[in-house]
Amino acid sequence: MDDRVLILAPRGRDSAIAADLLGRNDIVAFVCHDQAELLVELTKGAAAVMLTEEALVTEEVAPLAEWVSAQPNWADIQFVVLANGTRTPRTARATQRLADLGNVLLLERPLHAEAMLGAIRSALTARRRQYELRDVAVTLERAVLDRTSELRTARESLEIALEAAGMGSWDIDLTTGESRRTLRHDAIYGYPEGKADWNLETFLSHIDVKQRGIVTRAMTEATKTGVIDVEYRIDAADGHSRWLVAKGRVQYDDAGKAARMTGVVSDVTDRKEADAQLAQAQKMDAIGQLTGGVAHDFNNLLTPIVGSLDLLRRRHKDDERTQRMIGGALQAAERAATLTQRLLAFARRQALQPRAVDIGALIDGLVDLMRRSLGPSIAVTIEIPRHLSSARVDPNQLELALLNLAINARDAMPGGGKLTLTVSEVVVDERNVVGLAPDHYVRIAAIDTGVGMDRATLARATEPFFSTKGVGKGTGLGLSMVHGLAAQSGGTLRLTSEPGSGTTVELWLPATDEVATDTVENTAEPVPRSVPPRCCWSTTRISCVRRPPICCAISAMSWSRCRPPARPCRRSAQASMRTFWSATI
Repeated sequence: MDDRVLILAPRGRDSAIAADLLGRNDIVAFVCHDQAELLVELTKGAAAVMLTEEALVTEEVAPLAEWVSAQPNWADIQFVVLANGTRTPRTARATQRLADLGNVLLLERPLHAEAMLGAIRSALTARRRQYELRDVAVTLERAVLDRTSELRTARESLEIALEAAGMGSWDIDLTTGESRRTLRHDAIYGYPEGKADWNLETFLSHIDVKQRGIVTRAMTEATKTGVIDVEYRIDAADGHSRWLVAKGRVQYDDAGKAARMTGVVSDVTDRKEADAQLAQAQKMDAIGQLTGGVAHDFNNLLTPIVGSLDLLRRRHKDDERTQRMIGGALQAAERAATLTQRLLAFARRQALQPRAVDIGALIDGLVDLMRRSLGPSIAVTIEIPRHLSSARVDPNQLELALLNLAINARDAMPGGGKLTLTVSEVVVDERNVVGLAPDHYVRIAAIDTGVGMDRATLARATEPFFSTKGVGKGTGLGLSMVHGLAAQSGGTLRLTSEPGSGTTVELWLPATDEVATDTVENTAEPVPRSVPPRCCWSTTRISCVRRPPICCAISAMSWSRCRPPARPCRRSAQASMRTFWSATI
């Protein structure tokens, strides 16, 4: 602060006397000869101004008044004016001149030296306080700016954190119903560009009708408890259905009444779907454990039944009626055996014989059977690249799985269509969406142009005994068996489908560098020429001596087409026994 006192007294020795008096009392004084010089010195800085009233008469006071009005908000310099000392009242013009200066202290002459010093000291003290207040104001302003910057940074950091967490913040005035939200909040509700108007009615209108009562009760209860935590489903403005979780706290006014509710909202749709998938996996695991135990016991019961029926057939070979009855019983037992094998495959407890298999050669040998099973209205396309690695899998079970997929595709295309079988080799790293261990895999995809499945049907497609076919047209174990085979072989099964867009079934099997052996072993017994196995189109080369082959079970053919030989051989019962025991671990 500049402690100078500027003096303007154009007549006589008033200026010199005043400057001498102030100097003797350690007050710095500067004498100005005219108003122009006074304005220049005021611009440089001063603590107070002392001038005579006649100085305001001789010169126009407007420039000085302009300088006064241009002072900063914190500044208000004091003018100590020495009056003329006349008893006549001042004119209106003279009074206006004094008013234009603002902060004026008027001293009537003649005056005592102590009175002048007291006035100047008071002016200097007031000026110092103005500077002190200015410094405090500057400090406060700087603190406010710093605090505002910190709050802005904190808010931006909070918004970034909320955005990273997929959350949006909201604030509702419970009195007026008005709200403030972040852009992420509105985007969750289907407004990516934000929504201008938002209130409680708008909020409730997006909530599923069945859950509006739950949310309303939760908000009412929150005004008492001070906390809200509610999960609900909404129909967003963009047409999507989402599950949300809203959490917040209530602020109360001085009277203890709920005034505001502030919190965050997050989209938990993915978590809900993951929970549903986990529950489905746990359910499937429980069903698999139960199914495996039941299938083993059932298979053990079937073994003596089939053996006994085979012995009865041998003993009553001349009784045609008895032969027909025994044949029907054997047919039912064989179907039960097939059902048991599928249950064991689903439960991943079937005894497999995995080895290196040339997938291309296996499909080439199976495609004719597929085309005949699907009929002329469905075109079968095979896309198999050259130099494909072998897959490690049980070839017999893989054939059965592929035939199951083909029959499912046929049933999904009642008016005809196209079935495409593609094979590719895929390298899976640690971060993959199929949940497999990092390795090389052979992927077999069956793509049809059928009716497709909705999300609810797709979620249950691999459940045992679940089927969209009519009563008596399927056991519901086809995809379950394929799923069990893939999992037991170290791979996985993936289904993708949309209503009206067909279905894609992907069977992932571990690849191997081993050289593929013959795709299927020839373990069948010789068949008499008089009874050709009419239904045995499959490359499995399993004859229809005493039991229907795989192709009969898959193509839903009647066992009557697989007629037994006229003279049953002694080894037939033993072959049947071996067949059933092979499925037992």
